[in-house]
Amino acid sequence: MREKTYQAERRRLTVARLRQKLQKFELIPAVGDAVFSGFDAIDACLPPHHGLLRGAMHEICAAKTGDFASAVGFGAHLGARFADGKAVLSGQTRQCVSEHGQPYALALPTVGLDRHQLIHIDGADLTDLLWAAEEALSCPAVGCVVLMSLERAPDFTASRRLSMACRASNRPLVLVLGAEAGQASTAATTRWQISAAPHNGWQVYLQRLRGSFAQTPPTAGWQVFPWREQLPLSDGEAASENVQLHTTTAYGN
Repeated sequence: MREKTYQAERRRLTVARLRQKLQKFELIPAVGDAVFSGFDAIDACLPPHHGLLRGAMHEICAAKTGDFASAVGFGAHLGARFADGKAVLSGQTRQCVSEHGQPYALALPTVGLDRHQLIHIDGADLTDLLWAAEEALSCPAVGCVVLMSLERAPDFTASRRLSMACRASNRPLVLVLGAEAGQASTAATTRWQISAAPHNGWQVYLQRLRGSFAQTPPTAGWQVFPWREQLPLSDGEAASENVQLHTTTAYGN
């Protein structure tokens, strides 16, 4: 019994030492380099300054095919937070436009964007979108880049190149991917999985965060709304139905 306890404690200390060593290689946001997600419950689980790293690539994945519009909405919300009033370069692949339509300008304010902020690339190849994103990241007038690809993700080499461009310019790239494309391995700093929630809300799961968690995210994730925040759901807890209805979506046919 004592031997088993000793071995377990030894493994725990070994893992703790490894985590300490790995933290030296992780990017932890400094004051001013982090941006709040806009949802206090989510920000509480992010690194020391409770925000998302500005000079990094953030990946938003649809949980399943029908959740892509919700993933785009959450990505646009983060893009608006990062942009802070500056221009947002937005781009969609051809298949993305064909199956989900273009941004609806009059509904963009529901996710915090103004239509005059948006510079939109409509229906390009992913390779061309990645080139445009890298060029835009070096432009001081652009606050954030949001790319949407339903069918495939950039390979690891391309995503690493974009991640380095984000770090060099201290500007973010938000990459929104369909359910199948979201299975690819990329160099993103954070990875979020999004599914649709009642009343145009988002069910949000944080799947990857480079750097240590300040607080372990709830297993069930968070259910949040662009216009109203809710507390994280506990496992098995049903979503509250007594919320304000809001039927306008920012993206869709």
